[in-house]
Amino acid sequence: MKTKLSNDNLLLLAILFIAAVLRFWNYTNMPYMHDELSALSRTHFNSLSELITNGARTDGHPIGVQVFLYYWTMLFGENEMIVKLPFILLGLASIYIAYQIAARWFNVSVALVVASFMAVMQYMVTYSELARPYISGVFFTLMMVWCWSNYLFNEDGKQRKWLIKYIVFAVLSCYDHHFATLFALLVGLSGFFFITKINWKGYLIALAGILVLYIPHISITLYQFSKGGLGGNDGWLGKPDPNWLLMYFQYALHYSYVMYGLVVVLLLFSLIKYSNRIKETQKFRMVSALWFLLVFFIEYYYSLKVNPIIQFSTMIFVFPFLLMFVFSLLSELNFYFKSVIVSLILIVGIITLSVTRKHFQLFYHQPYQEMVTNTYKTLDEIGGESKATIELLIPPTYKEHYFKKFGREFKCIYYNPFDTKKDTKAFREFVNHLTTDYFIFGNPPLEYIQIIKEKYPYIMKKEEGFTYSFYCFSKQKPASEIKEDIIISKPIDLTAGTYKLDSTMEYGPAFADKLKNLTKGRHNILTISASVYSPDSLDNPTIVADIQEDDNSLYWNGSDYQNYRNNTTGANTVYFSKLMTDFNLKGYPRPQIKVYMWNRGKKNITVENVKLEVIESNPVIYGLFEPLD
Repeated sequence: MKTKLSNDNLLLLAILFIAAVLRFWNYTNMPYMHDELSALSRTHFNSLSELITNGARTDGHPIGVQVFLYYWTMLFGENEMIVKLPFILLGLASIYIAYQIAARWFNVSVALVVASFMAVMQYMVTYSELARPYISGVFFTLMMVWCWSNYLFNEDGKQRKWLIKYIVFAVLSCYDHHFATLFALLVGLSGFFFITKINWKGYLIALAGILVLYIPHISITLYQFSKGGLGGNDGWLGKPDPNWLLMYFQYALHYSYVMYGLVVVLLLFSLIKYSNRIKETQKFRMVSALWFLLVFFIEYYYSLKVNPIIQFSTMIFVFPFLLMFVFSLLSELNFYFKSVIVSLILIVGIITLSVTRKHFQLFYHQPYQEMVTNTYKTLDEIGGESKATIELLIPPTYKEHYFKKFGREFKCIYYNPFDTKKDTKAFREFVNHLTTDYFIFGNPPLEYIQIIKEKYPYIMKKEEGFTYSFYCFSKQKPASEIKEDIIISKPIDLTAGTYKLDSTMEYGPAFADKLKNLTKGRHNILTISASVYSPDSLDNPTIVADIQEDDNSLYWNGSDYQNYRNNTTGANTVYFSKLMTDFNLKGYPRPQIKVYMWNRGKKNITVENVKLEVIESNPVIYGLFEPLD
């Protein structure tokens, strides 16, 4: 018996060691993501009450992690290694607690499989490396379930201690994340199916205690809910697709057919080597499945009917229990089988994490740090700050963090990353008056790129990564010019290149073609340009791009003439650009694009030089969470 236990512990230690290596890889160079910098920017207050009122309450999450960061950074500073350390450790502890729960509910073999997947999955690795209320919530909810389980199902004479711990971790879960709160509620309600005549009073007292301790936060929760959410008219998150759950499973398994195959093989193996304790463990199998499914359906239908909220991150609190359910039929195996299975999971997981998902390339190149460091390098190459105009899509407080970190500053025009309204007319006027030889821009809006090229037609430097693109444009052709990968660039022949519209014509002639004839894939940028002139100063014709399938419009958008009317006495070039990554090409197999001029005011206008261009763009723009194809 001792040998068996020591062997199982050896396998668990190997899993935890691999997990630690993956999470601490290149630890000294681990950068912040946007959400982490946002949280740090909201710790700069003089008191806890100011922090809660102005920093935590406005965040949209419970105040727990924000309060922790307030005191943690006050004591130890804002260095990435220091701030991320507690979350990485909680990520490792979560693997251990999940192992303990699975071993108690099912058997050690199931527990080792669950722990192995949690160790190598990008899902768990990524959120363990973020100082945000996700992996901390996973740890708190796992501890909550562990204590809940011991109170209800383990008569070890320590029921009172387990109950007190259950209260503590349930409250910590509620103060960590709203969906950890939802999970805590479901766990609490689940207990009513298992309480007995002996422990029901203590259980009710525990639930009442959790509610009482959560009361101080209720006003904050109601305030946050009243502000809406991530979706809606002003939000950035859209309604989930019908296949959202399938994409979730694909993401969890690294979008890898090797990982899919490994899971299928393990499931088939578990049917062959099934446990003889199926009836005994059925209650745990049921609660594991129901917890995951209930959280999913609540989030999914709330996102459809009320406001989009569902994300991979919000499902992370119940994910360990999905793993337990999926592999729960597996019987207790001998050490040889367990070693082979654990090794397979770890090897396949590490390879697909690093090669298929390119995790270490993408995660360690976050947009704000890359924009700042690339600016340093570019300034050194061109001979100093006086040679360039610099504009970065980065909030000033984030920029100051990197100035302090790297001990070097530069003058930079602030471009608000949260401002979705582009003032193209003012930007063109700004560019026209520049006298510098170079224009450095981090994350430029697509139409701005076209405006910049009117005066700075050459690209000296370009780098793309996860959610960022960095450019250095030049007036003069550089020795090492960067050529963009142009898929198609051609004039659209609409009545011999030039046409006029008058008061009898609301729509100009249309160019139409199948989208597959113009684009190679979802990482293309489609740009339409046209020279437009209207003598009426108030007229506002629009160049339109309409993507249709079977005469149903899937996407309609355009650019207004007034947004580009810098020349009041002559023609102005109007641009419209679309990143195809934001369009579901796979969901619509036969899309067609139509391009035309909408003469909405029915005035006299002249249109010429209509051009369509498609270039290959950033293939990893959302690569941490979407497939790399």
